[in-house]
Amino acid sequence: MEMMKLPISDTEMNEDEIEGLVSTPSAVGGGSPRRLSSPNKSMFNSNSVWKRRKFIGFLACVAVIFALFGLSNSNGNAVEGGIDILSTEDKPSDDYYDQNSSATEPKTGSDDDTPKNDSQLNDIEDSSETKGGSSNDGGTTSGTENSEKSDVNDDTIEVKDDVGSTDSPKISNSNTTKNHSEYQFPKEQYTTDTLPWTRPISDEENEALIEKWGNWHFWDGDPDSRPTEDYMAAFPNRDCPFDEFPNTAWQADAVYVNHMLDSAGELVARAKDAIYTEYGYGPRSEIDHDQLKTRREMFKLSLIDLEDPSVVPPPESLSQGGWSTRRSLAGLARRLLHAMMTNDSFTIVIGGHSAAAGHGNHFLQNYAMQMYKALKPIFDRVDVELIVRNEAQGGLGTMQHGLGSADIYGDNVDVLMWDSAMTEQDHNAVSLFYRQALIGGKRAPVLWGGPFDLIKDMFIHADGSGMHAIQETLDADQVLTLPFASRYMNCASESKDLCTHPNPNRFQAVCWIDRDDVTPSTPQKSAPPSQVGWHPGFRSHQLTGRSMAMVVMTGLQDAIDIWSEITIAEGHPLSDEHWHVTNHYANIRTKALNMDPSIGECSKNSVFFPERVCNLPMRARSEFTPRANPNETSLRSIMKPTPDGYIPQVGLEMEYEGPEVPNPALFPPEGEIDVPPIISNRRKLVEVEPNSALDTVLKNEHNLRGRQLEEIIPGKGWELDALPGYCDGSAHAICGRVKGSNCLLSGHMDHRGGITGDCLSGWIVFNLPQVTNGIIIIKFEDWVGASGATADWTGVNNGEYDRRSLGVAPFPDDFLFEWAIDGKITTLNKTEYEETFRKISQRTMEIITLLDDPDMKEPKDIEVAVRMRNCGRSKGLKVTHMYWS
Repeated sequence: MEMMKLPISDTEMNEDEIEGLVSTPSAVGGGSPRRLSSPNKSMFNSNSVWKRRKFIGFLACVAVIFALFGLSNSNGNAVEGGIDILSTEDKPSDDYYDQNSSATEPKTGSDDDTPKNDSQLNDIEDSSETKGGSSNDGGTTSGTENSEKSDVNDDTIEVKDDVGSTDSPKISNSNTTKNHSEYQFPKEQYTTDTLPWTRPISDEENEALIEKWGNWHFWDGDPDSRPTEDYMAAFPNRDCPFDEFPNTAWQADAVYVNHMLDSAGELVARAKDAIYTEYGYGPRSEIDHDQLKTRREMFKLSLIDLEDPSVVPPPESLSQGGWSTRRSLAGLARRLLHAMMTNDSFTIVIGGHSAAAGHGNHFLQNYAMQMYKALKPIFDRVDVELIVRNEAQGGLGTMQHGLGSADIYGDNVDVLMWDSAMTEQDHNAVSLFYRQALIGGKRAPVLWGGPFDLIKDMFIHADGSGMHAIQETLDADQVLTLPFASRYMNCASESKDLCTHPNPNRFQAVCWIDRDDVTPSTPQKSAPPSQVGWHPGFRSHQLTGRSMAMVVMTGLQDAIDIWSEITIAEGHPLSDEHWHVTNHYANIRTKALNMDPSIGECSKNSVFFPERVCNLPMRARSEFTPRANPNETSLRSIMKPTPDGYIPQVGLEMEYEGPEVPNPALFPPEGEIDVPPIISNRRKLVEVEPNSALDTVLKNEHNLRGRQLEEIIPGKGWELDALPGYCDGSAHAICGRVKGSNCLLSGHMDHRGGITGDCLSGWIVFNLPQVTNGIIIIKFEDWVGASGATADWTGVNNGEYDRRSLGVAPFPDDFLFEWAIDGKITTLNKTEYEETFRKISQRTMEIITLLDDPDMKEPKDIEVAVRMRNCGRSKGLKVTHMYWS
């Protein structure tokens, strides 16, 4: 088994570069590089950090009290009218920092359930010590990362290698970006903050949860003093240098930061305790020593040394929390620190197959959404926008999305997970998935999941199942005594029929809930389709999601501890080298750009498209869903209209819009643990205004006929196959709900959409902005039926726009496939077409490289057109993706 090696210039990484060094000061000031702690220690000791932070916080509070004592208009309340930085609600002055919070509430560092060797994810991390940042730290982007912050190209994206040459010159979207009002399904209208997966609770129930578990007790005591301008937008990746923070910024306020970190640490501990309790191992104060030992093992993350060529993941890790390396988990902590310091987004995206998509269940029951459900209340409290998208698709691998990762998965991704083992056994596809993720976007994500022997020092494999501590199901009566989340998960041999498919306990999903305002036009089925043996049920998805959430929370706790430890010694704000990401991303991207295509078997993709795709950032547009920013990344966004302005639109109608009603299938029965309310609970307070820190000619072996005989005019015989709505794979998306559907509550968004035509449809024309490296690839399906737009037609474009009289060719042997690059037409007859197009080993993946010009000198916009001829309506063509670089 060959270990993948990542070249740094022309040298290989040594042990230090794999493990990584962190520069940390000692407790008395100063500092020198030191190796991260041993596998049995955390990067920092949470208990000692907590004690010191408490002491400093106490002194700071005393200072504040003295400073405010003599204020003439004071009522003795240090934070009269203070505002919660997240909740937009007034806090009662006598609850400042919640001195009366429950004594049973976990404190920072008090949760010893996950040993601190379980604290460090695996990416191609910066192999050298990161130096302090400045406004010219380099990198790939500047300015505010908006909306979803924003996973779509800003006006320009520039990627440079380590010697300053431009590998991906500026890509302008100015000629393809549309105003929100022009979109058929604007994001603002087709997303919702009201999710149906938590049982509504009364004020009395909420108070009882607070009494038992505690609650968030931090808010900004002086919100009006904070800067109102977005001063961080001036720096790449919002890496504000130490000296550029305004004096009134919250990051420079020791009282604010110390109390916020204290509350955040307690919140992480409380969230972990709630998850353990969900499975019968909590609360911590109510379990015995043996139960505590079991729960410590449940989500344990094994740390391995990838420098050892014989290393393999511990077998037990697959039933616990998975495995990783200290260097990778440190990379996760840095990204989380950055998100907290900048009040930025933190984005996790999953690519995979039907099991990963959660088929057979509600979309909101898949493990990505279950992870989001557990993590979102924590991220909300620390003012970080958590974005989780599940872009898995049934029956497919990841090649179709991975080839254009930056646009389809998103270019602001922090963690990207591969989960497609059933449909993608070839390493070349997974390698492309990893590479494009690292070189294509603004951020260089942590890579999660995949074959261990492929590129084991590029990614985390923390996808353990958590099954280690699931109690055994013995019989139909005993199982009802187990926690709801653990039932029917781990059956004894004599009760296997209770766990194996088919059984009524594996899935818990319905197609409709009666409501007064909507009556479906079609009778609804009792349950969603695809409830088959190879699709996990809702409990399995929930457990996987909780296991993944535990990994992220471990990284978050490390980030909190780093912030606390460093600022105790150095003061505030936190110094640049601990949280800046621009140089960090650039280092990772440079290594990926220079990686030999043979590493990870990416070069095997050369039978499908040019090998240099392995080292060039690709752009893409598609009609497949889900995808990031679906309005901006659609094929329609680059499609040239016909002379009369026609561009096909979504024809399917939604049965209803707006949020769903609460769905009992999505939350546990009354009396069982429901994690989100425990994490997010807070006392009901008066609402105030929100306060936030950021309110060519193809080169091939065939003798192709090139010609320029006619003007390229877009045809009007093309129709769109796409779901209605904003289908981005997030929990908040309103997508599908198609009129006539027999399972409206399914919620799944994976759809193989495209723009369909036939030999009467004429040209389909796309304007590709800023083609830089001379590569254009089209993905299509040629087994589809004819376009409905050409029904009853007898000629191309029904006789409109055409300069010639073309009849319908009745014989398939006369079939012609043509494309035009800036008006220069290339024609393939049937034999040449069949020899030229490449069908990738995955199902439905048919592509043709339309342009491969490595000698292209200057970036330029290129018009690309495709059509079929001489087959009438007997043959259809669905264009699903366009890729270019």
